[in-house]
Amino acid sequence: MSQDFDINVWLECFRGKLVSLFGRRLRFFGLQGSYGRGEQTAGSDIDVVVVIDGMSRRDIFAYRNMLDTMDRSSMICGFVAGSEELRGWEKSDLLQLFLDTQPIIGSLDSFGVFFTKEDIRRAVKIGACNIYHACLHNFLHARNKGVLAELFKSARFTVRMKHYYDTGDYVASFSRLKDVVPDEDRQILLCAASVADGCNSDCFDGYSLMLADWAGDIIRTMH
Repeated sequence: MSQDFDINVWLECFRGKLVSLFGRRLRFFGLQGSYGRGEQTAGSDIDVVVVIDGMSRRDIFAYRNMLDTMDRSSMICGFVAGSEELRGWEKSDLLQLFLDTQPIIGSLDSFGVFFTKEDIRRAVKIGACNIYHACLHNFLHARNKGVLAELFKSARFTVRMKHYYDTGDYVASFSRLKDVVPDEDRQILLCAASVADGCNSDCFDGYSLMLADWAGDIIRTMH
């Protein structure tokens, strides 16, 4: 992505096309991910969140066609759903979306979804379980260094949610998060940054087992 790319100009163009396409049925539009946190790099995806009243197959096709008209269309990802699907979503999975998304049109609070301490706990434990399983599967079978890098990337979100569960403080920025979490969680964040730059064969085993041990500890202790 070129250095002269202006995310605000891009978002305004995207916003206009969404409004033109869906009108008043567009209930929410927001930005999450690295651009939402202000931690983007030249290769960062653009994570948009779009919620539409009564979303149909026709709407999905229309939205896909709209995406193809956008500059940097290959970099667009994110979350799209109908309003009713959003309200019925598994709350432990939805929590991070609500906390991480910067609103541009509408408010996620308007959907009447409320979260409890148990929802936060489930988000942490499910995240740890998924990482543990995928990490050992990759270590034993696929042995893919790229997969390991993605698992560390995912683990950052579990670290963030774990800190939120423990303290009630949601820290969006990963660079700030590493300064406030315990040593074992900080190590995961530091390794995530290190592995993102490349992981050779010598570090694969050690990093894999460290990540599995970390996730396993959460699984054993978080009841």
